[in-house]
Amino acid sequence: MRAYETQLEFSGKAGHAVVVDCDKPWRFVFWDKAQYVGCVDVGAGVWFTSEWCETNSPNDLHCYEPIMDKQLRWSKVQVLESGPARARVRWTYALCDMRYRIFHGNTRAEETYTIYPDGIAVREVILWPGTENNHGGNANLWQVAEWILVNAAGTSPLDFLRMPTPFTLRNGAGERIDVPWPLPAAGFEPFCSYYPQVTDWPMYVGKINLKGVPNPFIIICKDQALFPYVPCSTCKGNHPYFNMFPGRNLHNIYKHWPVTDMEDFIEWVPAGDDLGKVATHTSFMDVNFALRRSGNDYIPTPDPGTTWYLLVGATGENTDGSELEEIAHSYRSPAHIEIQRDPGEPAELHRGRVLLEGYDYALRAYTFRKRGEDRVRLTMTPTAPQVNPVFLINGWTAPGVTVIVDDKPLAAERFQAQVCGHDLTVWVQGKFTQVTDFTFVG
Repeated sequence: MRAYETQLEFSGKAGHAVVVDCDKPWRFVFWDKAQYVGCVDVGAGVWFTSEWCETNSPNDLHCYEPIMDKQLRWSKVQVLESGPARARVRWTYALCDMRYRIFHGNTRAEETYTIYPDGIAVREVILWPGTENNHGGNANLWQVAEWILVNAAGTSPLDFLRMPTPFTLRNGAGERIDVPWPLPAAGFEPFCSYYPQVTDWPMYVGKINLKGVPNPFIIICKDQALFPYVPCSTCKGNHPYFNMFPGRNLHNIYKHWPVTDMEDFIEWVPAGDDLGKVATHTSFMDVNFALRRSGNDYIPTPDPGTTWYLLVGATGENTDGSELEEIAHSYRSPAHIEIQRDPGEPAELHRGRVLLEGYDYALRAYTFRKRGEDRVRLTMTPTAPQVNPVFLINGWTAPGVTVIVDDKPLAAERFQAQVCGHDLTVWVQGKFTQVTDFTFVG
């Protein structure tokens, strides 16, 4: 896999892009004609995005979000790392309206996509609410995710949605909701009003079901340490506020993003008669830190640096989504790691030649630091099956690595490794359900 800069053409427009090719039927795209929003290109002119940070003012009808930055005054993209084991891309932006006014003067966000050879990315979202002034007043919402399908000019979402239920939400424990099309909401309404069972779900694995192309997904773990949220203001249940888009008359197909420079609108622009003639986006459901539905709802402002983690990617066309639950549990419940110390090394707690620093959710990786010899030995005891685990070792000096699993060298096609500075990253293909010994040797 690799990340690279290129000129990309989509819907008759060409522009600068960062592309991450992970040797799958899908790839990740950050394109200037889409304000560098992180997208998953699943082929046939169909893209998907898990959205961005957005807010809304009680003082006007504007949406404050990076897709309003048509002139790219603040939206920037940068390749942080590229290699066979992973790629990392950073996207920075401001939350502005169509008049380039930034909410509270300087509200901004930073997102880093860490992408591995299985075609799955950790989307790390960091928000810095503005403090420069009070433009926009008291926010009506703080939004961080949304299931959005993008269709190139000449195509329609109706060409690809797998009917009659093109959207499936799973809870990681075998329960699922198959949402019909058109979406059942008459207006912008809370998902829990139609499907109250989501209140107690431990996670949310949402997949758009398509035909002829891979199916994109978002995985959200219901954990305040990983995905901060204010409990739902409608049902008062312990879950993020999910807002379902209206299905009546297919009004949730829009043409104001991407591949357009129009700046003469407020809120959003339904595609109408232009459906199929221009690039469009179709929204299914958004996810909020908090959202106001009445004057009694208090909407707190997230602390500066508040961070959310989501898993984003695609899966096979004819899969039912249950395979994504294993990935979700693998991420949510890392294995117990025990360092195998050198002979004669004192067994002091939190000290030694090799140290486990923890499981980094931003990187989806077990992280270590070492000194001395390029050799790390550890035992992994899963609490949930570990799917395609990643190991990052700081202090590595050798140009490569041999991976040994349960005293047998791992075949070269079963892992990918790269060295960036003094960091060794190893991605291991497979599912590990039992106690397993790993050795990494320079």
